[in-house]
Amino acid sequence: MSSVQTPVSDMLVTVKSREVQRGMLAEMGNRQTEARTHFLAAAHLELVLADDYQRAGDTDLARRGRISAASCFWRAGDPDRARTMFDDLIQESPDQVDEIREILEELEQHKR
Repeated sequence: MSSVQTPVSDMLVTVKSREVQRGMLAEMGNRQTEARTHFLAAAHLELVLADDYQRAGDTDLARRGRISAASCFWRAGDPDRARTMFDDLIQESPDQVDEIREILEELEQHKR
């Protein structure tokens, strides 16, 4: 019995989504250490997914995955890494600068 390989794992997408949810719930419960753990897991999963989407030729989903990864790194307490990623995204997709700046503004407001 052979199985068909898809370029992007549905299971990985599900796990990533659950990690984001768990991070948000921990954050809302003021459990910052737990939130950090889940957001870091989600960020790394997003990077894997972004690479998978890129290899599959879906540049829009790849970019969105990298935006999500940067957002997760920010929420995990690593804004420097997130800013570097956002800067790279702006260089790669200058037509998305407004969207990325809006996301950055929301993230900055979130931590105040």
